[in-house]
Parts: sequence; structure tokens; C-alpha cells
Amino acid sequence: MTTTTPPTPPSKMFPKSRSALWDCSPAGDQLRLQLCSRRNPRLRLSEKALRLAQRHVRHTNKPRLHCFFLGSVSVDSDEEGLTVSLDRFDPGRDQKGSSARAPSAPLPGDVLVPCVFSTEQETPDAVVQSEAELHHNFKALHQYLTGRLTLDLSQLLRLQTLVFCSQSDDSASFTLSWLAVSPSLVLVVQPVRPVPIIPTALVRSLTSVGRHVAVDLQRKLLLLLESDPKATTLPLVGLWLSGVTHIYNPQVFSWCLKFLFTVSWSFLSETGCFLLVLFADTHRTPQFFQCRPAPGSTPGPEPSSASGPAPGLQLDCELRSAVQCVTLYQVSSFIGSSAV
Repeated sequence: MTTTTPPTPPSKMFPKSRSALWDCSPAGDQLRLQLCSRRNPRLRLSEKALRLAQRHVRHTNKPRLHCFFLGSVSVDSDEEGLTVSLDRFDPGRDQKGSSARAPSAPLPGDVLVPCVFSTEQETPDAVVQSEAELHHNFKALHQYLTGRLTLDLSQLLRLQTLVFCSQSDDSASFTLSWLAVSPSLVLVVQPVRPVPIIPTALVRSLTSVGRHVAVDLQRKLLLLLESDPKATTLPLVGLWLSGVTHIYNPQVFSWCLKFLFTVSWSFLSETGCFLLVLFADTHRTPQFFQCRPAPGSTPGPEPSSASGPAPGLQLDCELRSAVQCVTLYQVSSFIGSSAV
């Protein structure tokens, strides 16, 4: 009697050699990417929001008040930095069972900046963020990067401010101290030679921002959207992006960071590198980059078959700070740009 073995269901398969999934020969100078590689983030706080905060503090008759500024984050027109524009004031509300206040009406995608507004002179070493608040921000960053939420730049820059106000007869003077927590991980990016791409309807249209790159047994790349079911059944070796001008656009680093912390490293090459395919508006053909965390970002063991972020890949954070003094009169304007 002859028995037959049922066919094995399709699984994630790599070419036999995972150390040569693409030609790693350099095709240009090596680059280093961070969230803001070319310049520090810039902050803009509207006079209207600041005056509303001042008025609210005066009406509550409290010398020190916890509140919020809200706004949005955008990539600068030259795509070399980020600007946070805060144009709304939110007095916040009390939370049942908690001493911390919460914003009253945040909108999806809002940058939420907790603020301590004081009419009492602060000491030179006044703390903008306490140790507990810093730990909370570190944890929030890690949870966002390892979660399944859609990429949102407002989640990668955790801001807080301390505002001191002194009033005179015809003007109000403000001292604004800012502190931002952001990822400090650095990516080493090496341009490499082109890799064949399987022609699909997605490749011909490229109306989406981008997402995963898979590889087949012939070492050809297949571009996938994040919502594509094949993204969970095919070996992923990197990501692709379109609609940007150059690789220094903060969106590029943000997508790479999200990829590192959400995609199983069992899919990556044995070198721990992943592939970035960039369809830049200034180039007629795609650019190919081999990316890896800079030395020091992966203090643990080499990548293995574990799921999730690379073993040993830790999310280090950095603090950026700025102090600005401004005197307001009657002309409405945006309060200049501060680099954080």
C-alpha cells in the first residue's frame, strides 16, 4: 500500500544564501541618517496661543498652572528638517483617580506639548521634565515604535515646555524653556547597485508612500503595501518609499526606524542589513541603499531568528533643549523659530 504525504503549505523561504541577497558593492559615499540629520527641529508658537494661556492663568489666579499647547509637525520645504507649529491652547482637564491633567480636545495627529505656565520667577535650574516624565516619554516612544500604529512623526518628538511670564504696564515678557525627547539611533546607509524589481501594478503607479520589500528565490524584489496579506507570508528584506526628494527627508529615517522595530529580524540578511528602495522625485530610476544601525546601537548579540526587533537593538534617546525670551505687544505674529 502506498501512502502519499500531503504537500507542505507554502512558507517564508529565502534563497539558499542569506548573506548575498543583493549586490553589496558600494555605489556611492556612505551616509549617516538620524531623525534630523541636517539640522535641529524648529518650534513655532503662535502669539494667540501664548496670550490665551496667559489670560487663563490670570483668570484662575494661580501662580503655576499645568496646561497644553497643541499643533502639528511638518517636514520643511527643503525636506532637511522638521518644524513643530503650536497654534492652540488647551487648559486641560482633571482625570478621575489621577493627579495628572489630560488635554480636553486633542485631534488625531496632534503634537501634544504639556506646559507648566508660571508667573513666579523660576530658578535657573528649573526642571522642564522630571525624571518620571522622562521615563514615561522613553516608554511611550518604545511602545509606539514596536506597535502596529501607522507612522506619525508627531509621535517621535516628545516635547514639554516651561513658560515664565512677567507683566508690565504695556507688555508681557515670556521666557520659554523647551525640552524634546527623540530617538538617537543612527543608521549607516550605503548606496548599492540596482536590484531587479518584479514589475507589478504597484510599481507602475507608485501613488502610495511605501512599505515592505520582499525577495523571491531569484533574488528579485517585490514591492508590497503594509496592508498586503503577502507581507506576512513572504520574506521581507527592507522597505520602499516614494514621494520624497532625497534620503535626508525625516520621513525616510522614520520609516526605517519603524521597520527595524516592527519586522522580524529573521527576515533580514545574515549581516543584519536591510534594503531601502527610494523612488525620489528628482531621479527617474529608483535608488538602492543598504542600511544598518551604526555600531553602538546594537550592543547585544547578532541578529537571530527571533521575532520583533533585532536582539540587542535598543532604543536610545537624546534630549534637545532650547530657551527663548520674547516680549509681546499688540501685533499678532508667530513667535520666531527656535531650534531644539
